[in-house]
Amino acid sequence: MGNYYNEINIMVEKLMHKILVYDRKGFKIGTKSKELSLLDVYVLKAIGEEKEKKIYELLEEVEMDRGMVASIIKKLVLYAYVRKERSEDDKRAYILSLTEKGMDMYNKTLEIQENFLEFILSDITLNEEKAILKFLSKINQTTLK
Repeated sequence: MGNYYNEINIMVEKLMHKILVYDRKGFKIGTKSKELSLLDVYVLKAIGEEKEKKIYELLEEVEMDRGMVASIIKKLVLYAYVRKERSEDDKRAYILSLTEKGMDMYNKTLEIQENFLEFILSDITLNEEKAILKFLSKINQTTLK
C-alpha cells in the first residue's frame, strides 16, 4: 500500500456518501421533471439502449430483485417515461419502450454523464486515465453480485 491509503479511503467514503445522498434526493432534470432515484435512471437507461426490451431481459441485465424492478417500472410508467405493452408474439411477456418524454430524459442523462466524464478527464494525463481505469476495474472486481 502506498502513502495515500488514508486519503484514498476518505475520498472513497465521501464519494459513497455523496452517491447515497444524491440517490435519496432524487434525480431531477428541468423544472417539470419528476424525481428519479439513481436506480430509476439506471433502469431507464437500460431500456433506452434498445428500441424495446422484454421485462425478463431487463431483469437479467440489471441483476436486481424482480419486485424492485417492478416497482421502478411502475414509477417510470406513471411518470410517462416508459410504455409497457403485452407482447404480440408471447401474450405472457411484456415489452418496455421509452415514450417521447422518456427518450428526452434518456438523452439528458447521457448528456449529463458525458459532461461529468469530460469534467473528470479534462485535465489529466493518459497515465492518470489508466490509473483511474485500473482503480475502477478493481472496485468492480471486488463488489459482490
